[in-house]
Amino acid sequence: MRLTAGEHPGDRWAIAGGWCALVATLITGCSDTECHAPASKDASMLMQESHQDVLDTFAAITSVVEDDGWAEGTESEWNGCSSEGGAGAQFMLTAIRNQPLSGTPDDVTKRVAETLESKLGMKGIRVQHDETLSPRRTVIGYPNGYNGGTAADGYGLQFQTDPGFVGAIIYGHCVPGSPPKLGSPLNPRPTDPQQERASTHVRASDRMHR
Repeated sequence: MRLTAGEHPGDRWAIAGGWCALVATLITGCSDTECHAPASKDASMLMQESHQDVLDTFAAITSVVEDDGWAEGTESEWNGCSSEGGAGAQFMLTAIRNQPLSGTPDDVTKRVAETLESKLGMKGIRVQHDETLSPRRTVIGYPNGYNGGTAADGYGLQFQTDPGFVGAIIYGHCVPGSPPKLGSPLNPRPTDPQQERASTHVRASDRMHR
């Protein structure tokens, strides 16, 4: 399911409303230290840091859109990728929220873009519109604009809103190593889906608002 550099995710958005309702694992906010720009990566980036970048990005979004209403439409997973010609791992998170917005789609999306810049240093995000969808959706894409593809190392964000819908796809940096095994600290195996959904979103809210 990895979006490679330059790939256009429009087909995935066409079925966004029908995404399976799976559990998001370990959705936390920024680490206790200062957040850093998730689009920046150096050769020493660790798998845990790449994983945290995705969680920080999602937490920034939920700090604007609100925490509630995401659990039934959120899933996360690890995939294999190619990191500088070798084996790599990439964390991915998709999320939808089918509830009324607290403002207009343009206003909410603009505030999301501003929050991503102020909290995570993601500069140059343009608010755009997708007229091919009904109702029309206000959208942003990073780092190459909406449907502009990911960075060379696979990092990217697609975000959409209409009056009763929010959707996000976040692709982490591809970093050296194999995807963590299910049940490991970076890829936990939830034992109680209802409890896990509730606790992970509380952690995201608490940590982003510190």
